Amino acid sequence: MRNMLQGAIAVVALAFCHAAIAQEAPGTLVVDVQAFTSEKELPKKVDKQLRNGGLEWGVKDGQVVFTMVAKQFIDFPVNHLTRYGQSESLALPAGEYRVTGIGLEMTTAFSVQKILDRGAFVNEDAMSFTIEAGKTTTLSIKPVIYKDATFAVNFWMPTLMASAKTEGATEATPETALNRRGTSSIAWPQYNGPLKFVAK
Repeated sequence: MRNMLQGAIAVVALAFCHAAIAQEAPGTLVVDVQAFTSEKELPKKVDKQLRNGGLEWGVKDGQVVFTMVAKQFIDFPVNHLTRYGQSESLALPAGEYRVTGIGLEMTTAFSVQKILDRGAFVNEDAMSFTIEAGKTTTLSIKPVIYKDATFAVNFWMPTLMASAKTEGATEATPETALNRRGTSSIAWPQYNGPLKFVAK
């Protein structure tokens, strides 16, 4: 009887152990940055520069941030650079992840701070996706310059159209523009969130 009880306890303990391992098992995020495209003809020099470009981004504590603003102004570990036409994968804990885009519309100004104040903005929690244990979620980014895009100065910035799809899903999430200014965008001077670096 005692041996049977010990055996039952061992089986239950083993089951709990397997459950804990399953809960802690990571999933995989693939950031797939597609090749740059343009709906309008660009100067050859600009076209070449953009095709050799890439995206800076980082991930921490359930948040993924893509930034067009130089990372010295961002209080977030922006430690990935994925070039157009390339992809990068990393293991992440299972859970919900929010994606924020920090955009920049270049304007003429006499200081970097003025450029940020006039042109930078934050699209906070623009979209979300789920990382599932043992599965791969692909975050696809399409950098596109649309034919109706206008630029105040000779500074060309593609729109980043993002969608996510988890392994086994029948379709991806609807495309979302990460760096397009909209009604929910927060202008840089009004943004007081944790992503802005403030010297102390």
